[in-house]
Amino acid sequence: MTKTSSLSDKTALRDEVVPRRVRQFGSARDGLREWRLQRLTAIALIPLSVYFAAAILSLATSDRKTAADWLSLPVPALLVILVVLVGTTHALIGVRSVILDYVHTRARLLAAELLFRAVAVILAGAGVLAVLKLFLGH
Repeated sequence: MTKTSSLSDKTALRDEVVPRRVRQFGSARDGLREWRLQRLTAIALIPLSVYFAAAILSLATSDRKTAADWLSLPVPALLVILVVLVGTTHALIGVRSVILDYVHTRARLLAAELLFRAVAVILAGAGVLAVLKLFLGH
């Protein structure tokens, strides 16, 4: 007796193969993790941004030495570093989702993602180093 394959067997086989091929791309791979991280960074940015804006407004009429003295304290320095890191992470996730939506060529997608990640790392590193220089300089 030979077994003949029916249409439902072919569909079942196809339905097993398709998810394996799709898992490597887009939201099937890590979209939920990025979505949660973006929401978490958005929630974290609310109090950090309010603190940062209030601190900048209170320092607006001060001189440079007063601002440097303020950043030489541990808590303000830590909170400003958190603003820089969380804000950069949030922006990177948002820009990455826009790139994934609108760039369709694989080479351009890779180039754009590498470019924006490099820019984000450079900006975050420069911000953190500037705060650490003021914090450790006093």
